[in-house]
Formats: sequence, structure tokens, C-alpha cells
Amino acid sequence: MDQLVHLLDGIKLPFHLPLLMHPPLVHFAIALPIIALLLEISNIFIKRRCIGVISSLLLLLAVFVYLGAFFAGKNDGSHAFDLLSDAGQAELKEHKLFGIYLVYGIGVVFILKLIFASINKTLAKAIFALILAIFVALALKQGKDGGELVYKYGANVAPVAAMDDKIMNLEDKVDTLQSDLDSCTTKLQKAQSAAAQTPASTQEEAPATQAPEQNQTQTPVTQPSNEPKPTPESNSSEATSQNASSTQQTIKEKATQVLEQIKQNVEGNVSAQ
Repeated sequence: MDQLVHLLDGIKLPFHLPLLMHPPLVHFAIALPIIALLLEISNIFIKRRCIGVISSLLLLLAVFVYLGAFFAGKNDGSHAFDLLSDAGQAELKEHKLFGIYLVYGIGVVFILKLIFASINKTLAKAIFALILAIFVALALKQGKDGGELVYKYGANVAPVAAMDDKIMNLEDKVDTLQSDLDSCTTKLQKAQSAAAQTPASTQEEAPATQAPEQNQTQTPVTQPSNEPKPTPESNSSEATSQNASSTQQTIKEKATQVLEQIKQNVEGNVSAQ
């Protein structure tokens, strides 16, 4: 049985199926056996050959629908798997395995239909109707489990919306950090301009303050140094410049981290789809 499971699971289609094709095919996969079951029950009492032929054609169509539903579900599940929780991933694996069983099961049901149709007895028709009813019950259970994957675990629904919200929040953070970065850049430029102008004003004021002292005391005075002495204003400007530079660097690092996180999330979302 494991070999049959791996055989069907290992088949690769030569074309690409669109995303979210599984839900519409599943509706047909459930409806066709139910209609065939109603026809088989009515044929027990009416006993018309045309009813049996229609039932056989519906079951043959169901074989192809179940194959299409399996491959479409496999495609959709590959996109949803990484976004599910651990419990959701385990449920998806079970859903896939049971789907493989149903694909083989509908094939067996169709073969049994051909066998029992050749017998053409009421008991044979009743036995086949019972077998088909069991299969319909299993198909309905599979449909219920698929609904839980969507509404309980959010397969292809909730995780995508959550990822979109997360990306939007990260983009808002980037805009805020960019605004702070621009503000700090402006403050840094102002601080650098003030620091550049302070030494020049100090050099111009130094000779004017020293001239009266030389006239009053008439003592030799050493030549003023070309290097301006640090003033509280220059120290404050340098401190402001250093703080602004540090703040700017911190904001750049945060912005880079957020941008990298957005890039990873978007790349993961695109690769998942």
C-alpha cells in the first residue's frame, strides 16, 4: 500500500495548475458520488438500464475529478504548508494521505460498478449501493477535514492576511525611522556648521581683548597663539555633533535591519506562492 501511495504522490504533472483550484474540484468530487448513489438506490426499485449507464458515466467522470482534486490539493498544500502551525501541518499531511486513498477508492468503486452491472440482479445492485454509500461517507469526512484546514488552521487564508499585515507594519516602521534619520541629519549639519564658525570668531576677538591690557601695564606680553582655546560653545557643539552622529548611525542600523526583515518576509511569501 505504501508503494501505491508513493506512486501517486510522486507523479509530476507536465503543466502548472493555478492556485486555489482545489476547492471547486472538491465540490464536484463530493457531489458526483452522491448523485450516483441516489441513482443506484432508485435503480433498485425502478430497474432501468439507462439509470445504471448514467451512474457508470458519473463514476467514470468522478475518477478524473478525484485525480484533478488530488493534484490541485497537492499544489495548494505546498503553498500553505510553511504558513501553517505544527498542528495544521500535521492535519494537512493526514488530509493528503486520505485523499490518496480516496483516489484509489473511486477507481475501485468504478470497477465494482462494472462487475455488479454485469450480474443484473437486485441483490447485486443493493450491495453496490451499500459500497457506494460507504465511499460517500468517507468523501464527506474528507470534505469536513478540508474545511477545518481552511477555517480552523487558516490554510491559504489567515496566514496570507497576517503576512500582509506584518509587511505593512514593517513598512510603517521604516517610514518612521527614515523620518528620524532625516531629522538627525539636519541637526548634525547644523551642529557641524556651528562648530566650524566658532574658532573663527574666537580668533577675531582675541587681539581686541589683549590690547588694553598691554597699554595699562606696559609689560611684555607673549604673542597670542594661532590655535584657539576651546570654549564652552565649541565643546557643546562637538558634543552635539558626536551625539547626532551616534544617533544617525543607530537609526541607519535599525532601518537596515527592518529593511532586511521586510525583504526576507517578502521573498518567503513570493517563494511560497
